[in-house]
Amino acid sequence: MRISPKTIREARQISRLLPPLLRPTRSLEVATQELSWIKRELPKSAWKNAVLQRMNHTPLQYILGTQPFGDMDLITKPGVLIPRWETEEWAVKVLDFLISNSANNIRILDACTGTGCIPLLLNSQLQKAGIPHTIKAIDISPRAIEIANENSTKYSSTVEFEQQNLFTLKPEPFDLVTSNPPYIPMKDYLSTEVEKSVRRYEPKEALIGDLEFYTQLVHTVDDCDADNFIFELGYQTQAEHVKRLVSSEWTVGTLNDSAGNLRCVIGSKNMELNLTSLCNTIM
Repeated sequence: MRISPKTIREARQISRLLPPLLRPTRSLEVATQELSWIKRELPKSAWKNAVLQRMNHTPLQYILGTQPFGDMDLITKPGVLIPRWETEEWAVKVLDFLISNSANNIRILDACTGTGCIPLLLNSQLQKAGIPHTIKAIDISPRAIEIANENSTKYSSTVEFEQQNLFTLKPEPFDLVTSNPPYIPMKDYLSTEVEKSVRRYEPKEALIGDLEFYTQLVHTVDDCDADNFIFELGYQTQAEHVKRLVSSEWTVGTLNDSAGNLRCVIGSKNMELNLTSLCNTIM
């Protein structure tokens, strides 16, 4: 979409720093919001350089170094996936469910943890609610674990972060397995539907994947003898694949985000702590 000369003139009248931000945002409103964040989060001496980075499609979160997630402001650096609002939304729903149902002594495994956003949010709020729990989080990327540990230190969490390959993970007992795995097939990753800044700057290994990850996640659930799981996804075929893999004792459903898009597949075989009550649709 071409930016109109009128929009460029309007941007220049507001601030000389604003027109370059139209290139990645394609919107005067969004560009204005991003400039306000840059001015709020960075010293004045860094504004021009930040705008130039953003003009070249560097994600704003990498420029600012943080991304809000729940009540946290997570350290976010190049080499780790930027937490999204869609992930925050379902993580908050899981959290509210666990607190409402007094999930005492719950053991949680988070796979493909990235910045640690999901387990850190769960840990923080379960602690505040006085609910005993243990959380372990894994990622194959040493960079991700490094940043997750930085966030863990920042928020004094009790989450155990480990560099581990999901496909070779040794079984341990857990009650709930959560994951936001790589779920964008290569052909879709290369399409114009994926933002240029995502393709150019965010780690491919955290984005590109498909059914192989959901197959392994189901194996992990079985190996850990978990009775609830929730996996983020992007395609109905991935939800159907999970449904086919689990045994008949599982109830499986899907959850949409607030924009109406398919977001998660959820499974439970625990009648007392049934996470599928969050689902929009039971499969």
